[in-house]
Amino acid sequence: MARRRTTYRSKRRSGITLDKYTIGRGFIILGVLYFFAFFMAPTSPILQRFHQASYFIFGKMGTPPFFAVSIIFGVLVLLKGHLISVLTKQFGILMLLISAILNFPLLDDPKGNSYTEEGGYISWPIFYLLEQGFGADNPMAIKGVIITLLVILIIWIFYKFNIPVPIPRLNIRLPEQKSLERRPTSSKSEKTSGKKELSYDAYKAKLEKEQQSDTDETEQGSLLKNIFGGGSARSENSLLKTALKSTLAKSVDDKVHQKTMASISFPKDKPTFGLDLLRRQQGTVEVNHELLAKKAEVVQSKLIEFGVPVSIDGFDIGPSIIQIRVKPEPGIKISTIENLKQDLALATKSKALRIVAPIPGTDCVGIQIPNPKPTMVHLGDVLGSSDFTQTMQKGLMNMTLGKAIDGVNVIKSLEDMPHLLIAGATGSGKSVGVNDFILSLMYQNNPNELKFLMVDPKQVELEMYAGLPYLLAPIVTQSEKALKLLQRAVEEMEVRYTKLAKARVKKLTEYNAKFPDEQLYRIVFVIDELADLMMSGNKKEVENCITRIAQKARAVGIHLIVATQRPSVNVITGLIKANIPTRIAFGVVSQIDSRTILGIKGAEDLLGKGDLLYMDPTTKHPVRVQAPFVDTDEIDSVITSLKRRYMQGLQEEDIYHPEIVRILEAKPESASGQYVGGGNGDDEDLIQQAIEIVLETRKASATLLQRRLGLGFARAARIMDELENRGVVGPQEGAKAREILM
Repeated sequence: MARRRTTYRSKRRSGITLDKYTIGRGFIILGVLYFFAFFMAPTSPILQRFHQASYFIFGKMGTPPFFAVSIIFGVLVLLKGHLISVLTKQFGILMLLISAILNFPLLDDPKGNSYTEEGGYISWPIFYLLEQGFGADNPMAIKGVIITLLVILIIWIFYKFNIPVPIPRLNIRLPEQKSLERRPTSSKSEKTSGKKELSYDAYKAKLEKEQQSDTDETEQGSLLKNIFGGGSARSENSLLKTALKSTLAKSVDDKVHQKTMASISFPKDKPTFGLDLLRRQQGTVEVNHELLAKKAEVVQSKLIEFGVPVSIDGFDIGPSIIQIRVKPEPGIKISTIENLKQDLALATKSKALRIVAPIPGTDCVGIQIPNPKPTMVHLGDVLGSSDFTQTMQKGLMNMTLGKAIDGVNVIKSLEDMPHLLIAGATGSGKSVGVNDFILSLMYQNNPNELKFLMVDPKQVELEMYAGLPYLLAPIVTQSEKALKLLQRAVEEMEVRYTKLAKARVKKLTEYNAKFPDEQLYRIVFVIDELADLMMSGNKKEVENCITRIAQKARAVGIHLIVATQRPSVNVITGLIKANIPTRIAFGVVSQIDSRTILGIKGAEDLLGKGDLLYMDPTTKHPVRVQAPFVDTDEIDSVITSLKRRYMQGLQEEDIYHPEIVRILEAKPESASGQYVGGGNGDDEDLIQQAIEIVLETRKASATLLQRRLGLGFARAARIMDELENRGVVGPQEGAKAREILM
């Protein structure tokens, strides 16, 4: 790592970095300067020098194409940044050939003017070499060779830059229908309608052509037509157009992203960053055996005092917790020991005492008290252990939970979980635990194998990961965009299931093994604060998306890590709990919160600062673990190392999926696909769904929206009033149904 840092510093001292922006802007500025020098040289002494230089190099005829080609190449460099070397090499050749063609009249000049005087020195070498080969008295051969070279160069440029060439084709135009009217049920109306419907292929071709020429002004104009004069047929036409446009755009974005990621070659060696960036434990754990014996004697005497004879069976010494194993005599009820919890805490002078009755797999009861000399557990200790190295040989989705109460490293695979629900009060170490999981996954996978989608409503917990190539989209901080991200994850899940079904495989690993050239990366969806999403007005939609992903996404490699500091039934609903059985509870305030997240009490007795209880379907009782600590400086060091390793020559916008970025940045749209202004931001998605329901059913009432959207009457009535203000439905006229205006 030291050698890598030295190389990095030397690069920074070397001066200006010639990236695509520097070279592209340089070409454009050079072309603009020569443009003004050519037309305004007599009025400026500075531009006069540019004019003299251009006349010397290009001559009278070669100067105008120089600044034109220079500006064009500057724009191409900005658009095609990965072809900088190709552009810079071909610029001189192209100028040489263009200047030579423009100087063809000098070959036939009866006055015998020199190329170096009239045409400039840039075209003189090619004329001189061709005259030596073909002779000065054969100008037609020289012209033919130059034109042939120019045509070959232009064809090569079109091929290299993948520029589409328009090819004329024969189009058979079908008689189009002015409006896609509903097909009448009666046979009489079918006979009277003499117009044929436009075929799907022709309509799709038409939409592709319109998609290239549409502007925002025409979209707003079509909105007025749909609302005030279009009728129901025009709204259906617009809906079909919007659906086809969305499908085409999504297909194009997917292909662009796949092509971009395939062209980026990330280093494949593991691990992805060095452990010297993380702190390690200094020294060994100190054990005061005299203090342990004294604590055990106090526990035993207090239990005997209350008529519960027990014997001391041993100790389990963890980083922050000591467990005293006591073995009750025959005939003693375990509940008797549990009822003496407060008395034992008073006797041992412990601020938090927890009783495990019984210890799983033994005939003992565990009395857990704080370690008077706790030891800090660092992330580097677990990642650098032999246990983690052996676990990496089995899979690359392992997460470091920390060290158990007996000092053993606890490492669990996210692939086996396959989703994780985390809860903990403020200051309990929940955010540090989330960072542990993220860094441990990045430690084992490169950006081609693993991607993250992150939601951070607090805007400070996950923002440090911005700009990493592991991200599939920018970090989302708004609840409305978070819902769009969840919906996009559900769509991706369905698309992947379709691929697996066509390939006749059952899970992602089998698909990647069968198609090594079409590898699908795993996606980890991290939500740092679920409560903010559940209280944003889209609770039902958020719950449905999380539930669908939790139920089905395991086989296609999509995983959820959901965290919240409010483990209440309004946030962690029964539906979410039932579909995410793997849970982690940090310190909580009350037994009610502990029962909400774990189903049992116990989390209210944790010490905080990374002390947690872990439970999954394989463990009937929660396991107490001390989570490793990683501070902000360590995370910054790791992120800097990963960016230096993977982001060389890349910009932040190059790594994001274009379709997801487009979805997140899109303005609210109505059911007809047009922008709709006004309205409450929280209700905008519901209003869009309401418009779709109204157009589908051709009915408009508050009770209908109540049933279809699961809303209260007041909110449904407010949405109906908003639809009336937007011109979607007509006003209420007594007992009559509202008129549909779209």
